[in-house]
Amino acid sequence: MELFKKLCLLTFAIMMASCSNDTNEGKINLKLAALNSPGTSGKSVSVTGKGNENVVFTDFKISIRDVVFKNDDDPNSNLDTDEIQFRGPFQIDLLDGTDALTQTIGTVVVPDGLYKEVRLKFHKDEDMQGIEDLFDKSIFIEGTIDGTPFVFWHDTSENLDVGRSTGVEVIDGTVNFTVTFNIEQFLSSFNEIDLSLATDNNQDGIIEIFPNDSDGNQDIADELKDNIKATADIIDN
Repeated sequence: MELFKKLCLLTFAIMMASCSNDTNEGKINLKLAALNSPGTSGKSVSVTGKGNENVVFTDFKISIRDVVFKNDDDPNSNLDTDEIQFRGPFQIDLLDGTDALTQTIGTVVVPDGLYKEVRLKFHKDEDMQGIEDLFDKSIFIEGTIDGTPFVFWHDTSENLDVGRSTGVEVIDGTVNFTVTFNIEQFLSSFNEIDLSLATDNNQDGIIEIFPNDSDGNQDIADELKDNIKATADIIDN
């Protein structure tokens, strides 16, 4: 009889621990996505605005090293924590020349709570093959300016903190957590950029826009990098 009581108590303790875990932890399914207006669905993404009527983006890729979520319900949770929820590097392709894409990073178990911020760490990947678009780069874009091919890249290594005032609530389940980049705002979100002013100083037929380019577009490269970061937003779906 005494053994039976002990077994019952042990079973009850295991059930309580299991219930405690179930009610205190949820999951976040993290995705990264590019956005473009419904009117451009099925076409290469065009960017309108001053001087940009003939600008077309056909490729957009980023390299992310780490991802951290901030639980607003936990006073000990912050974006500087060592508890990295996703440790990369991740190479994310968000545009294939005809459609804006969504890429899934993965699913992670997190404490229940209200998540208002996520930090993505842009970081160039030096371990890729040299022929890869993102080799030694953290952001990469290709397209055309009035029919002339252009290439933009940046090797920035900095944080992208994306916030949402209402937050995304995680309670004992899986929440889809998507960080979006609005391509149509790449030339207007933070800096007003007239990409038609980018030059091909070395006359090689390609307009190069990056920090050490020989075409004289270094300032545009920094402004475009900042604009891309400024378009980032969070949605849960």
